[in-house]
Amino acid sequence: MDSKALNTRCVELFQNPNVRLRMWNARMFWHVGDQMNVAPAALTDPKVDTCELEVMLSAAALTNSECAAELDKKEPGRAAFIQRQIREGMRPLLRPANNA
Repeated sequence: MDSKALNTRCVELFQNPNVRLRMWNARMFWHVGDQMNVAPAALTDPKVDTCELEVMLSAAALTNSECAAELDKKEPGRAAFIQRQIREGMRPLLRPANNA
C-alpha cells in the first residue's frame, strides 16, 4: 500500500465510532497547525509512522489491520504490542513519520 492510500485508510479509521469514543485529537497524529477540530480532508501530513498508526486505529476500531504483517516484517512483535496496548486501554507511543 502506498503512503497516500495508507494515510487515507488511517483517516477513515479515525472516523470510526469505536475510535472516536477514545476522544483522541487529530493533532496527536497529524500536523494540522493551530486547528483543534480538523476536517478529515485536512489530515494529509502524518506526524507518526502511518503503518503503526493503521495498526493502532484498526485495533481501536475492532477491525483487521492491513499493515500488521508488514510492520512485523520490519520489527517482529511490534504489531502485537500495539494491539495489546489498545486492548488494555492504553495508547502506545508511535514512532515518528519517515519524511526523509
